Amino acid sequence: MNRELRLRNAILDNYKSLREFAIKADIPYSTLMTILSRNIGGASFDSVMLICKTLDIDPFDV
Repeated sequence: MNRELRLRNAILDNYKSLREFAIKADIPYSTLMTILSRNIGGASFDSVMLICKTLDIDPFDV
C-alpha cells in the first residue's frame, strides 16, 4: 500500500468524507485531492503538517 492510499484510508476512517476532512484541516479540497491522487512527496511541507496534525499522526509515519 502506498503512502497516499494509507493517508486516504486514515482520513476516511476518521471522517465522513475527504471534503469534511479538508475543511477540518483548513486546507483547500483541491490541494488535498492533488496530494492524494499524485505524490505526497511533491506536496508543500505546510500541507503535509496540517494533514498529519489533524489526523494526530507522526509525519514520519506517512
